Amino acid sequence: MVVIGLSILLGFAQVSQTGTVIGLVKLPGGKPSPAARVVLLPPKYTEVWSRQVQQRLDNYWETFKPEFAVNKEHFADYYKLAHSESLRYVMTAMRRDLGDGATKYIKETASTGEFQFGAIPFSSYQLLVQTMAAGEDIIWSRTVDVQTNVPIFVDLDRPVS
Repeated sequence: MVVIGLSILLGFAQVSQTGTVIGLVKLPGGKPSPAARVVLLPPKYTEVWSRQVQQRLDNYWETFKPEFAVNKEHFADYYKLAHSESLRYVMTAMRRDLGDGATKYIKETASTGEFQFGAIPFSSYQLLVQTMAAGEDIIWSRTVDVQTNVPIFVDLDRPVS
């Protein structure tokens, strides 16, 4: 009886193992992005996203190798496309698998470009941000280690595509 009571007491006394991730999306010129999609990928979905990007790049390379040999700058376009398509793929998988729980990991920025994810379980995540500027799709990717309940500010720096 004492053991059960002690177990219940310890269960209530445990501190929540969650953290907060915050950030600001700024376009390459330093101006805040008015609208962006921000996705915090748990480890399972980080692997899915990485595999999708690599598979798409490999497929594009095999399909368009002669064109890339002549016009190397075209590969950058397909690099962006691979990241964009892979992000769409992984968001669809998250919504399918997690249902309404996906909204915890998929957000739209405020009009100021700010975003926040709260009550995120401790783990390592991939943060992906997608926005449009001058008709171009821009994607940032950062690894975020949530290991403390102190809010983590993410500096996006340079986009991957």
